[in-house]
Amino acid sequence: GHALERMFTLWEKIYQGILAFIIKSKVRSLIILLLTFILFVFGMRFGGTIGFEFTPNMDEGLISVSVELPSGYKLDETTAVLETIGEHVQKYKEVSHFWTQLGRATEMDRGVNLAVLKLKLVNKSERELQSAEFANLLVRDLSDIPNAEIRVSSISSMTSGRSDVEFSLVGQEMDTLVGIEKKLYPRIKEIPGVINLKTSSRPGKPQVAVYPKRHIMTEAGITVYDVAMALRGSVDGLVTTYYKDRGEEYDIRVTLEDNDVDSPEKIGNIPLFGKDGSYRLEQIADIKISEEFTQINHLDRYTSITFGCDVMPGYVMGDIMDGIKLIVEEEHLPIGYTLKFTGMANEMEGTVKDILRAFIIAIVLTYMLLAAMLESLVQPLLILGTVPLALIGVFGAMSITGLSMNIISMLAIVMLVGIVVNNAILLLDYTNLLVREKGKSVHDALLEACPTKLKPILMSNIAIILGMLPMAMGLGESGAEMRQPMGVVSIGGLVVSTALSLFVIPVLHYMISKRKVAKG
Repeated sequence: GHALERMFTLWEKIYQGILAFIIKSKVRSLIILLLTFILFVFGMRFGGTIGFEFTPNMDEGLISVSVELPSGYKLDETTAVLETIGEHVQKYKEVSHFWTQLGRATEMDRGVNLAVLKLKLVNKSERELQSAEFANLLVRDLSDIPNAEIRVSSISSMTSGRSDVEFSLVGQEMDTLVGIEKKLYPRIKEIPGVINLKTSSRPGKPQVAVYPKRHIMTEAGITVYDVAMALRGSVDGLVTTYYKDRGEEYDIRVTLEDNDVDSPEKIGNIPLFGKDGSYRLEQIADIKISEEFTQINHLDRYTSITFGCDVMPGYVMGDIMDGIKLIVEEEHLPIGYTLKFTGMANEMEGTVKDILRAFIIAIVLTYMLLAAMLESLVQPLLILGTVPLALIGVFGAMSITGLSMNIISMLAIVMLVGIVVNNAILLLDYTNLLVREKGKSVHDALLEACPTKLKPILMSNIAIILGMLPMAMGLGESGAEMRQPMGVVSIGGLVVSTALSLFVIPVLHYMISKRKVAKG
């Protein structure tokens, strides 16, 4: 304890000497403020290089492998492809177990040509690769499977298996949307960091379409209803009567043989009867092979095509969204057609606005509280000057550690507003006391108050920093990625704001003071 006390006493003397040198003249004080401003501008440049995302990428050891085969594949063929993927997966020691789901990829995407395989990895302590890195490894390993579009992504409880970036093309006509999609898809796919790009627009199965010739039908005395019933009776059959046996009733369906209606030519031979005799279907209608959409989505009562993609490790959601917006602006969409972000991308934009609003409210409330405490309207502004100083450390720490700005980081910044002002409050409150009760000049009061309050300032901030250190280092098995940004932001902001506020706050107070320096 005595050793620590001697150490703090030495620091107080050194700090008092430096502070006395700085506030000896207002020119030196102005130089300190100028250097701080330059440092702030430099720190903001760091902030411009930090990407935005909704939540940190969490490693929960879950991998999703989505499989889509060409339209027309049967369930047993899809099963065979899944078995091949399973053979590839089983050779990795990082895989604990996996399970499959046939017949659908999501709640909206269903079909016998779709399937999902989900993997559970072993604990993080038992493997070297992060789940996102393992997903990239699987992408390369499964790329040799023919006739299959395979998307591999790392999922977590925060994403619930949804794509990292989701957006929709919205308009009136589906054909126009498809034309826009064909232009955007290859360009979006080339955006750095985009993987697993997919859309909700898929070609349907080939089908036979019948287009009635209404003028001929009118002359023949045949209605569209007659054509529909003839097609239904020939292809699907009509229940004409029932058969009862031992209390059970069975339908008797009359229809043609399947090999009599298995081509457009044979369907064209289906007979119909009009007022002048019989006709073949091909005489009163055009019969063509066509492909229709398997599903048509709607958003806000408009027809839409939904896009979805994941973000590669090392990239952030904000950069991908900026790239997509730029491409859409360059394509000049027709009037009435627009792009809307959905999912986490939409939530991120709304969350940023909400947290920015909370940050402003925190500043205003802190100012009001300080004005009431210090009975001054100017000194609270000096104290709030520690917030920009904290931002220097925040952006610097995030840039050094490679973290991105997300809701956790932004919440930590809001939290810092109430922490970093404590240093300035200690300095100015005691300075005011010395000026008011002992009649000292501001210069002398600062030289006495600031070294006196150095020890409590350092001890409180060191305690907070040490408490945040395990969080900033990402220690722990569960949810470490979610907690780490808060630790890094808090430590970076505290370190820089504490170091700078010890000099900037006294200098600001000295610069705006009207009292003269005491002589003698």
